[in-house]
Amino acid sequence: MAEHGAGERFSSAEVVDELVKLLQELTERPRFGELPGRRSGPRAGGDRGIPLVCLVRGTQAAGLLQALQAHLRGAHPGRVPHAYHRFPEPDAALPEPGTVEAVGSVLVRVARELAHGANDRYGRHEFRRFELVYWLMNQRLDGTDPESAATLLTRLRERDLGRRSGDDLKDVLDDAAGTAPWWVRLVVRLAPSFLFRAKLRGVVPGSEYRWLLRQPYLAPHDPGTFIGFAERLTSALVPGQSAEPREDTGQLAKLLVNAFLEDVRRAYRRSWWRIRSARRTVYPVVLLDGIRRDNGGYALLKIINDVRNDTGAFDPLVIISGSAKVPPDAETAAEREPAPVGQASHAYETWARKLATDSRARRPTAWFLPLRVPDVTVVRGEVPPTATLSVRQAPIWSRTSVLAVVVLLLLGSVATVGYRHVTQVVAASDRWRFDHCGLDRDNPDAHTLRRIGDDCVGVTTGPVPLFGEADGEDLQRFNRVQQLIVDQNRKVLEAHARDPGRPYATVVYVSAMGTARDALASNTARLVGVAARQARLLDRTDSDDPLIRVLLSNAGSAMQHGGVVAEVLGSMPERDKSIVGVLGMALSSTPTRDTITALGKVGLPVVAATLSDDEMPTASRMYFQVSPTNDRQAEVAARHVRANHPGKSGVVIVHSSDEQDSYAANLRLDVAERFAELGLRVREQPYQPVSAGQGSDARRLGQSLCDVGDDEVVFFAGRPADFGKLMDGLSAGCKSDPPVLLAGDDIARYAADDTLRGQHPEIPFEYLSFAIGAQGCAAATEMHQTLRHLVPEECEGGANPSLDGHAALTYDALYLFVHAMIQLGDIPVSPGHVWKEMSDIGGERALSGESGVIDFGDGQVPIDKFLAVLGVTDGEPPTVLASCGDYPNRDDVDLRRAPWCPTTPR
Repeated sequence: MAEHGAGERFSSAEVVDELVKLLQELTERPRFGELPGRRSGPRAGGDRGIPLVCLVRGTQAAGLLQALQAHLRGAHPGRVPHAYHRFPEPDAALPEPGTVEAVGSVLVRVARELAHGANDRYGRHEFRRFELVYWLMNQRLDGTDPESAATLLTRLRERDLGRRSGDDLKDVLDDAAGTAPWWVRLVVRLAPSFLFRAKLRGVVPGSEYRWLLRQPYLAPHDPGTFIGFAERLTSALVPGQSAEPREDTGQLAKLLVNAFLEDVRRAYRRSWWRIRSARRTVYPVVLLDGIRRDNGGYALLKIINDVRNDTGAFDPLVIISGSAKVPPDAETAAEREPAPVGQASHAYETWARKLATDSRARRPTAWFLPLRVPDVTVVRGEVPPTATLSVRQAPIWSRTSVLAVVVLLLLGSVATVGYRHVTQVVAASDRWRFDHCGLDRDNPDAHTLRRIGDDCVGVTTGPVPLFGEADGEDLQRFNRVQQLIVDQNRKVLEAHARDPGRPYATVVYVSAMGTARDALASNTARLVGVAARQARLLDRTDSDDPLIRVLLSNAGSAMQHGGVVAEVLGSMPERDKSIVGVLGMALSSTPTRDTITALGKVGLPVVAATLSDDEMPTASRMYFQVSPTNDRQAEVAARHVRANHPGKSGVVIVHSSDEQDSYAANLRLDVAERFAELGLRVREQPYQPVSAGQGSDARRLGQSLCDVGDDEVVFFAGRPADFGKLMDGLSAGCKSDPPVLLAGDDIARYAADDTLRGQHPEIPFEYLSFAIGAQGCAAATEMHQTLRHLVPEECEGGANPSLDGHAALTYDALYLFVHAMIQLGDIPVSPGHVWKEMSDIGGERALSGESGVIDFGDGQVPIDKFLAVLGVTDGEPPTVLASCGDYPNRDDVDLRRAPWCPTTPR
């Protein structure tokens, strides 16, 4: 038993009990606010704060703080977070007491112990601010090196990235990124650097960098940047620094202490989004044993006192020291006699009432609460635990298990709602992709393409997607040519960027694109001609010839959606003013005529390559064609039969019954009229075409044609698919003695295909053609020369794209735009100007094209346009039987004008 005060005697157990009661009051965190103890509000005249409890004891009570440590460790239901540090005896090898190095070494040990896993029951303690400041003070930089800032920045970045990711996590991220999409890999690589830069600029709330630029010590805004301030802190703790410190050592020490205390404050900051902070129901304790003036203990407490005076912030940290004398120095010790430990609670109340006044007056002992411990023997492990520390249970809603359940429920709800939303979004996205030909919303072509039935309709800068069944080889050939034009368009844009002064325009190829074999073959042949003309322009790099980009457009497999294409093209010039017109067209039919009318209304000139319906020019004043009319081919056909089949006195016109097919209907009427004019009998045999959707009866009709008279010629006015069926019927009925068969120009594609032409070699036939192809693209013309270089595989294939003359016709159709742009010179290129220049093609300004001479005269159709009669025998390539009109570009075939040709246009 020891005597204390006026006969008051205490045992070691009673001393420990009193201190445990004080610890209970100081460490218990209230449910609301941060005032220690069970009090619900500030004391009258007091301030918020936890004192620096200084236990002044004799040598016999040297184990007192270790006894308290045992109680902290054995608190119920779990340990109170704490750290114990015993100051060593004075040693010359140790840092000088009170220096930045001495303060930093103690705080490092305390921080490591508080951050240890044993103390994370109520949440892990992290010391990001203290670690950053301590790390900076340990960096050695040469202040005279102009690259020192860059060196420090590199070190900071490596530290930041390494601290947040760690080697294991970094490996995981690297592995995951290796299989992720390119944009994920880019984000994983760049995001940490962007975040680090943002933190350096102090724009990331809660970051240690932002705090360091706003704390009160060492004027952090000098020189105004984080790196500049960080350079000032370097080398403060580097051993062996002989030069005078560049900064005030007292301020450096306070900065270290304030960083340490701020990390503790952050851990206990209450906010609605930090639910785990509610689990911290007890304040941490730091036990500093054996403090003396000459080992730095007093100095550390004094710095803590000064920092609390300076900041006025509440520090949720209980600091208890053990010493033989009253800290922090002899002068203040004389002013404040320690209270007996038995009056600890009363002394605490008295201290609290005076705190506000003392702290605002910056008193050096404002935060000190010295308590005198009687001379009792306290040995660790021998003090009977009479009083125990208890820790209030955390709210149920903050417990990990409850949070996990809540999070799972929330995630489940969010997942359910999200799944429905995602399902709707995916469905909407899938619907969008379906409605826009498989293109995503961010694809610019998705806004100019739409799916209507089995057709992808509209305009695209890429290839036109085709849906439905198609022959693989035919579809591949078509797509290869489409891609060739897309690639050349890219080269056109590059050339235009290099030479903006060179004339430049965009022309849209509009056609009926479907998966039927004749449609694929016909469009492939036409696009080959377009690609050849475009390539010729690209090759002329030192020329003033224009550059032309060609966009691809599908108006439906039967041109039935031409109005949609016209609507799209009508809106596109707002975004792309380079569009000057349309070329191509397909199928002389009512939908095609309506398409031309609609395009004319939006102000775009149209140049058709293969249309021949007599009435097509009346659809629009802005329409031109490079092919002759049906009336001209009917007149040539009639004169050819009269001259070359003198024994024939009648004609059987086999034609489609589809009145929407204006080509067949118009050609039928023209043939009947022209043959009748020459005195030949005329009778007609209609058939139901393949396009009717109920199956063609052309095969049945072909068999019936075996009964035609010996003096009759059969003239076929229809489409290639039906011609093939007709040939099947003839082969089945009379292949040994077939009638004389003459067909209109549209079956030129059938005659150009080795496979189709060779199916019935025993049946010879003749047909009319608007241009002459060349086997293997061997003709000595600029188009065929370009084709041999551009698409050699097509020229050598069994479906030679030049053989039906369609390539030559589209080559000339695009040539009209080239010619118009050249004639404009310095006049701005526009649809109206292009149309005007096309109108003037004629007479002395007639053009010599790949399909013959183009002379519009005063109209929209070439005058006396070239037209040939070709024959197919034994399935061999066609040969020229007769021709009318001028074809000045061909020397490889005999194209002398037949004496019976019409001399004047009708």
